[in-house]
Amino acid sequence: MDKIDMRHTNSGLVLLIICSAMVLASCGKKDQAASKKSDSQVVAIVNGDEITIHQVNNQMAQMGPLDKAQAKTASKQVLAALVEQQLLKQQALNSKLDIDPRVQQAIEASKDQFLAQAYLEQLMQKAPKPSSSEIDTFYKSHPELFENRRIFRLQELVVDVSKDKSAEAETNLKSLKDINQIVKWIKDNNYVFTVNSNVKAAEQLPTALLVKLQALKDGEVLQVPTGNTLNVIQIAASQISPITRTKATPIIEQYFLNQNKKTLAKKEMITLNEKAKIEFSGVFSDMKKSDLEKPDSAKENAAKQPVAEVKAEVKSNQKDAKSDAGSSAVNKGLSGL
Repeated sequence: MDKIDMRHTNSGLVLLIICSAMVLASCGKKDQAASKKSDSQVVAIVNGDEITIHQVNNQMAQMGPLDKAQAKTASKQVLAALVEQQLLKQQALNSKLDIDPRVQQAIEASKDQFLAQAYLEQLMQKAPKPSSSEIDTFYKSHPELFENRRIFRLQELVVDVSKDKSAEAETNLKSLKDINQIVKWIKDNNYVFTVNSNVKAAEQLPTALLVKLQALKDGEVLQVPTGNTLNVIQIAASQISPITRTKATPIIEQYFLNQNKKTLAKKEMITLNEKAKIEFSGVFSDMKKSDLEKPDSAKENAAKQPVAEVKAEVKSNQKDAKSDAGSSAVNKGLSGL
C-alpha cells in the first residue's frame, strides 16, 4: 500500500488543514466541559491537546477495506498526520489566524460543507436495497457482464486516415475479413498504422464497444472510426468466464443502492428548492428559481444511467484478466464510443 505523504503540502492545503482543525476545535470545546475523555481513548497528546482513537478511526473509515497489516501501517500514518495537523493548528492560533477575516470565511465555508454533507449522509441511509426480482432482472438483462462474460484477446490496428481518405479506407477494409489481408491492404496503400495486442475482460471495455464485440465470434473483425484514425479490431481469441448469480448479487446490490441514494438526494433537493424562498441579486439578479438544475425523475435517471458502476464493481472483484503494455490504445483510441 502506498504511503500517505502529508509532509509536502502547498499553502492552500495547509490553510484547509488549519481551517478544518479549527472547525473541529471549536466543536470540541463544548464537549470538553461536559465530559473528560478516558485514558484509553487518548492516543497522543500534543502540547496538552489530546488526539483520540475516534479521530484516527474516523480517518481510517474513509480508506475502505484494509487487511490487518495494512490497517496497522495506515493507522500510524493517520496518527502522524493528525499530530502534524494539531501542530499547525496550534501555530495558527498562536499567530491569531483564527481572527483573520480570510480564515474565518474559510472556516464558515467548511462548516457549511460539513453540515450539508452530514445531512446528505443521514438522508441516504434511508435508501432502499433492491429486491431479489430487481437483481434477477438486471442480471439477466446484462449477459455480457455476467452469464456470457468473456475475456477477449484483441489484435488492434490503429490506422491514421485523413478526412478525405476516411471513407475510402472504411469501404475497402469492410470487404476484407482476414486480418492479414487487412494489413496487406494498409501497407500496399501506404497508410501509417500501429499494432497493439491486449487482453481485456468484458468489464474493462467501453460499454458500446463491448456490445459490438459480444456479437462477434473469434477471428472476426470490427471497424471503429475515431476521428483521424480507423481502428480495426480482431478477436484473436476469447473464453467464457461467467459470474454466477450468487457472486453477482453484492455487485448489483451496490449498484442499485448507489442509484437509490442519488435518486433520494435529487428528490430531496427538488423538495427543498420548491419550499425555499430563494432570491438572487448582484450579477446574478437575472436568475430565477426555475433556472436551478432540475434533477431527472427516478425513471428517467435509471434509463440514462450506464452500467459503468457495475463494470467497476465487477472489475474490482475479478483479477483474472491482465492487459499488456499496449492496452492504452484500446482505451484511448476507442474512448469516443
